[in-house]
Amino acid sequence: MSEEIGIEPQELQSQVMEAVEDVKEELAKEKVLEQQTRQWFNLIGLSTGILSALAAIASMQAGGLSNEGMLAQINATDKWALYQAQSTKRHLNESTVTVLESLQKPIPVSLTAGITKLRQEQKATQSEAQKLEAESRENLRRHELFAKSVAALQVGISMGAVAALLRKRVVWYLGLGMGAIGISLMVVGTLPGNPSYLPSPSVRVES
Repeated sequence: MSEEIGIEPQELQSQVMEAVEDVKEELAKEKVLEQQTRQWFNLIGLSTGILSALAAIASMQAGGLSNEGMLAQINATDKWALYQAQSTKRHLNESTVTVLESLQKPIPVSLTAGITKLRQEQKATQSEAQKLEAESRENLRRHELFAKSVAALQVGISMGAVAALLRKRVVWYLGLGMGAIGISLMVVGTLPGNPSYLPSPSVRVES
């Protein structure tokens, strides 16, 4: 009686087919995973590009607002200097009037008219100086918002690069969160504020 050695051809064929199917499934899973990873990297690249563009815009806005704020403050300083000069001239004319009155001498009409005109000019100059100071403060406030926006956007860009390097989605999500904060600061910086047209506490207004 002979013994049967080895595996039946049909059983061997079945095992081979199962092994082939397993390999196909593994290859399909790897292909899907590779495709998902590629799509994710594309999303990282897209988000990083958008954040970079917004950071560039925010940086330009921050620089422009800083320059405008400084220019407005310089103009305000010039207005206050003019205000002080007008005040000094008016006080001299008023002193002249006082001296003439004490000497019981006639006071020229041009002198009193000049004093009235100087008072009016002073009020106009003071108003312009206060508005320029308020404009300067508002521009510098918005400058700070855009500067903070640039910082948040740059952090978001860096975290996107780290996420791609480490293949960590959570890092990318955190980077998107920082980007959202940066965008929010840009929006707030774009909206007009409510500047107060009061003189700066550091400026002493003389009548």
